[in-house]
Amino acid sequence: MGKIELLDQDVVNQIAAGEVVERPASVVKELMENAIDATATRITIEIKKAGLQEIKIIDNGIGMSAEDAQAAIARHATSKIRQPDDLNKVTTLGFRGEALAAIAAVSRFTLLTKTPDAVAGTRVVVEGGEIKEVVPVGCPQGTQVIVEDLFFNSLPRRKFLKSDRSESGAIADVITRYALGYPEIAFHYTSGKRQNLVTSGNDDLLEIASILYGKESRGQFIQVSYAEEGIEIKGLISDPGFTRASRYYQSFFVNKRLIRNYLLSRTLENAYQGLITSGHYPCAVIFLNIDTRSIDVNVHPTKSDIRFSDAQLVARILYHGLRNALTEYLQQQRQPDHFFQDVRDVQDTDQPSTKQEHIPQHQERALFTQQTQHYTKPALVKDGFSERLHKKENRDEELHVRQTFFQKMRLLGQVQGTYIIAEDGNAVYIIDQHAAHERVRYEEILGYFKQRKKYSQKICPEPIQLTPEEAVLYTENSEFFTQIGYTLQKQENNSYLLISVPWGQHTNPEQLFKELLDLIRQANEEVKSVDLHQKAVTMMACKSALKAGDSLTDEEMKQLLAQLDATAHPDRCPHGRPTYVEITNKELTKWFYR
Repeated sequence: MGKIELLDQDVVNQIAAGEVVERPASVVKELMENAIDATATRITIEIKKAGLQEIKIIDNGIGMSAEDAQAAIARHATSKIRQPDDLNKVTTLGFRGEALAAIAAVSRFTLLTKTPDAVAGTRVVVEGGEIKEVVPVGCPQGTQVIVEDLFFNSLPRRKFLKSDRSESGAIADVITRYALGYPEIAFHYTSGKRQNLVTSGNDDLLEIASILYGKESRGQFIQVSYAEEGIEIKGLISDPGFTRASRYYQSFFVNKRLIRNYLLSRTLENAYQGLITSGHYPCAVIFLNIDTRSIDVNVHPTKSDIRFSDAQLVARILYHGLRNALTEYLQQQRQPDHFFQDVRDVQDTDQPSTKQEHIPQHQERALFTQQTQHYTKPALVKDGFSERLHKKENRDEELHVRQTFFQKMRLLGQVQGTYIIAEDGNAVYIIDQHAAHERVRYEEILGYFKQRKKYSQKICPEPIQLTPEEAVLYTENSEFFTQIGYTLQKQENNSYLLISVPWGQHTNPEQLFKELLDLIRQANEEVKSVDLHQKAVTMMACKSALKAGDSLTDEEMKQLLAQLDATAHPDRCPHGRPTYVEITNKELTKWFYR
């Protein structure tokens, strides 16, 4: 006998299912897309045990006849396309006819559906890909799909799933993005007995963005509307001052299809070049409408990516649309004209410009929190909250000064609100005040952790709204947040109250909390192990340090230099950047040809 044999149909079905159904979130995505294609205006998602016990999707769409309901379970059965040429003009989210067959092959699957004019509906029961029952049943118009015991017959796939919290987070993520992509549809999402998300379906994208991104996002989004060469760009992008520490908060829809595409993400970041600091990313919900003949959606089993026939054209038009919106917005904020790149300069280029720009932004600086034996602490910030923070500190506590390298210098002053100029002997020194203060704050915070001292500061309870995915992420890492000083009190619908925050993080502690969530999310995605506490301390030091543009008095500059002397590594900030640059007399002489 030959060694090559045809596989059994059961094996074929499970292999095919593995390409489409990677995890419970994949099931939720496929079933929601079917509901959207069925013109539903209300979609209800109910989850039990992270989707492994049960996933229920209910919609009020057009439903199916008994004949279509039974045929829909077969592989490659679809109403979306009929011939090869139809693949060049796909306008629906589904088109392959694989989703229901794949899901039914690895679960105990029940389908209830009814068309508007039918007297009765139809129930189809499938177990492991085998149809067990097709009977008429009373049910409302639309379709209800119940998926139970997912992967009950595919133990290898079930074995490699992540924790229930991680899987629940992935489900919340996909529902959140579709709620943003389809504001005209009312989404109701419940996990267990907890209602996680409710949207009105009134087609107000700004309203949904404020629900999902929290109250701090209100007034922080810029509307985009631009069209060129048959490509239309619409959506929301964030104010350059409202950013996050990861790309997680970016969603792209091409012809209303949710996709992940590196080109679009890079183009978005290019549009913000010079407007936001390195390591931060804008929030965005962007819709591209493009001729279906110019894209190929049939490139991935999960339909999560597409190809453009002219990718550079798409990138250029997207860049122009985003840059125009940003320029107009910032000009309305009365920013100087010379901070903007004229969009006309890049009209003839094939790729988005990489020209660097800088927009100075005034930010409230944090307090110097250490005492030294040479200088008393000046009142740097006059707000009562900051003063109360420092009254709790032991004013007699002094740090042991290990060296006097910076304190020996003769202070000359501050330039550009960013650099401290001093001289000593035959050299002039330029000190970056942010990098220097970041080093001071880093070692101070690290010292608190090493000594296991309490590092939290109670505040007047402040509400904070989390997305469903963020709520899962926080719950899974609540011990970590407690250790660094955060205390949250649970309210309703993923709302919390901030009760305490890390000591010294009095400037926008909610933003720091969200960025720490981003940090955890990135760590979960990395293969190598990550020291979360180390990264968190670095981030906290950076957020509470002086910023560029903070004007300092002579006494404040002297205090900062004294504190820098007291650190173990005064020459570098925690990120590795130098805290100062030395210009020798020999270099000055050479520059002036003396």
